[in-house]
Amino acid sequence: MRTPVGCGPWRKGRAKSSGAGLARGPVLRDDGRMKHLAAALLAALAAAPARAGDQPWLGTWRITGAQPAPWVGKGDHVRHASDIWHLVGRTVVYRKARIDGPAPLACRGPKYERRVVGPDYLFQGGLTAPAEQARALGFSASIVTLETGCEGAIDFHFTDPATALFALDNMIYTLRRR
Repeated sequence: MRTPVGCGPWRKGRAKSSGAGLARGPVLRDDGRMKHLAAALLAALAAAPARAGDQPWLGTWRITGAQPAPWVGKGDHVRHASDIWHLVGRTVVYRKARIDGPAPLACRGPKYERRVVGPDYLFQGGLTAPAEQARALGFSASIVTLETGCEGAIDFHFTDPATALFALDNMIYTLRRR
């Protein structure tokens, strides 16, 4: 419905001056073009690439530790100590177009997707008592998870904005922002 001329914010012509004597300038008319302009602006924003603030994981991280995963039982294979220390202390850099780091974390052309998940989703459903084990690992009930879309299908689960955990070969590794 069109607003009658002279009423509301869409007045035809120039606005009356304020009490201070300052003219407010021309006022837009509502002739349907504003709806099209707003729709075009929203479409452009949706198609625009995400800014760094929209992707808080971008930047430099360091693998600071490793521990056997909670689902590992006696006799299950755990990585050899030399393999574990090959990753611990290494740097991982998340960039918009790639992930730099040791194999298998390095990736060209990641397709980042952020999800909020529950404890039963952690480590691709590997926890045997999800709620209890998630709490012991430092997670809350809602967990921010980063999926990269890379070949290794490794998900990064955040305990806080500066700490993430990921699982690899029955080990859970800790990443900390640098």
